[in-house]
Amino acid sequence: MHSLTKTFLYYVLIASVALAMNVTGAHTSEDGGNIVFNQMLKCLKLPADAPSAYSFLIVAVIKDGSADFLSVNFRTPPSEWEKTAAPSIADAITQCEPYSSISGRMEFAVTRELIEAGSKN
Repeated sequence: MHSLTKTFLYYVLIASVALAMNVTGAHTSEDGGNIVFNQMLKCLKLPADAPSAYSFLIVAVIKDGSADFLSVNFRTPPSEWEKTAAPSIADAITQCEPYSSISGRMEFAVTRELIEAGSKN
């Protein structure tokens, strides 16, 4: 695990798809999640040999342009590749700061389809 200068919490949670898809919270922002996702793509370096399908649920609380809280959650029991990739996703989110135009709690998915679509833009 890489050491970071800011508070960083890394949880490995096995959540049911229904629970993961039930996004609640007063400050959940789809636009903010998209901004974090798109900015994260610029710094993201996933391990080689990615499986044909993977899915992470990211919860980030952005405060003063930085990831004040960050959680990478699995929707199903994670593969070895997913366990290796999760810290890379977290690192990319923190390395691509600041997020000056947004603040609050963001939730978004990271899937192979979204990564491939985002990297083409």
